[in-house]
Amino acid sequence: MADERGAKPRVEFKVELEDAGEKDAGQRPSADVPDDGAASGEPARDGLGCVRDWVRRTFPGGEGAFWGGVVGLVAAIAFLVLGVWYTAVIAAFVLVGVAVGQAVDGDPKIWNLIRSLSSHNQG
Repeated sequence: MADERGAKPRVEFKVELEDAGEKDAGQRPSADVPDDGAASGEPARDGLGCVRDWVRRTFPGGEGAFWGGVVGLVAAIAFLVLGVWYTAVIAAFVLVGVAVGQAVDGDPKIWNLIRSLSSHNQG
């Protein structure tokens, strides 16, 4: 379908968008909530979610042992590269940071553990 000059006719498309306040606004995904596929049963698409899914598939029932091995490997490398004392200081700071974070979250598990251990030692 060419005109007399041999050029193809130009096709135009119109797209009409609904206002967000109109109907079906409740069914649209929120812009600030990423769609990770969790509701549809699909694995998460972010980097950490993919690793978590891989660990669950590869080591069913042994995810904790896998992550414990990873932490042990990182600790061993830190001991060899940094030395025992530097690694111990870093671990202490990390432990204090986690404890403070738990206290801010309202679930001070580490502080409660320290209190229970110190109360057992006193009497």
